[in-house]
Amino acid sequence: MAQITDQISLAVAALNRGELVAMPTETVYGLAADAGNADAVAKVFALKGRPATNPLIVHVADASWINDWASDVGQDAEALMAAFWPGPLTLVLPAKTYVSRAVTAGQNTVALRMPAHPQALALLKDFGRALVAPSANKYMSISPTSSDHVARQFAGDELLILEGGNCRVGLESTIVALLPGDEPRLLRPGMVSVASIEAVLGRPVAQQSGGVVAPGQHHKHYSPGLPCYRYGAESDVSHLLQANDIGWIFCGNAVPVAGKAIELGADPDAYAQGLYDALYQLDHETLSAIYIAEPPHSSEWQAVQNRLERAAKPR
Repeated sequence: MAQITDQISLAVAALNRGELVAMPTETVYGLAADAGNADAVAKVFALKGRPATNPLIVHVADASWINDWASDVGQDAEALMAAFWPGPLTLVLPAKTYVSRAVTAGQNTVALRMPAHPQALALLKDFGRALVAPSANKYMSISPTSSDHVARQFAGDELLILEGGNCRVGLESTIVALLPGDEPRLLRPGMVSVASIEAVLGRPVAQQSGGVVAPGQHHKHYSPGLPCYRYGAESDVSHLLQANDIGWIFCGNAVPVAGKAIELGADPDAYAQGLYDALYQLDHETLSAIYIAEPPHSSEWQAVQNRLERAAKPR
């Protein structure tokens, strides 16, 4: 059975035994394992049901640790680390030859991040080595933003969960590739915006992958078990409003409904922080479907829109 603890020493001991630990970060809870232990890394893929073609993000306690993983850390990476680390920004850099290709999904690149959550940093520092930590959920299901979410996902599994409260950001990190001979590339939007990255770099960031594989790119991801739909202003859902078996998520535009409704508001940061929790709440109600009123299609909402496109079908 999953066990929740606030004792970092217990988490360190479990990691040293090659076990997995669900650790809080400011984005979502991650399923952490010793990044240098091949058996432990294999357990992450097995427990999540994650395909080997989906790379893992390596989490570090200090920017200097990336020199153990990346073969080329250029000025762009240094500038972005100075501006956004610790924080919800992952950098994809050329990997050193000895870095396990199980971690990188066979690529010659490695994804690196320094989380901002105090419990995550304390765990990394006490453990003394880097951790892989994809979201602590079953593959393609809703990412967890509380210890309770993790416990629901792995109720029947032996897993230690490090308590860290509710995640402050609530969506997975922005991922940017910085590879020699190529322009900076956005691989996954997050709450560190493209505009803020471009302001630091002083040049545009391409929004095509250029063939680099990043986490969270499957067409279906972050999904509840219930059928989930997103709808815009042009969609007529009025005939569903009085159905008591439908759950709703609104974005500052709530209307009276018969079923359970959650209003996340029109601020993108607050909406992002609450989105996965709202999906967890509705997914555990006795409902037939979830309907999500689409937020604005603007740059401030890019990360939210990215997650909704993978979590919910268009209506």
